[in-house]
Amino acid sequence: MPSYRHHDMGNLYIRFEVKFPEDNFNSHEKIAQLNDILPPRNIPQIPEDAMVEDVVLEPVDAREQARAMAGAHGAMDEDDDMHGGGGERVQCASQ
Repeated sequence: MPSYRHHDMGNLYIRFEVKFPEDNFNSHEKIAQLNDILPPRNIPQIPEDAMVEDVVLEPVDAREQARAMAGAHGAMDEDDDMHGGGGERVQCASQ
């Protein structure tokens, strides 16, 4: 999520809890009735030259993620210290 104060982008994690019906929850006749009632299925047409990649969702371990995030914040703080804290300071000469 964007941070309006620092203009940094972060990671957005969404947790879905989906309850799927059990196997064979409905008969073939009822599924055929649903196919007749509902609009036709929209199967997307993917162009042949499209670059696609199959992915598999994996569960996120909260402790592992917290450790990774803590290490990332520490590295970001070190980068700020390398630049010397803000540049040269100019003083006005009194006359």
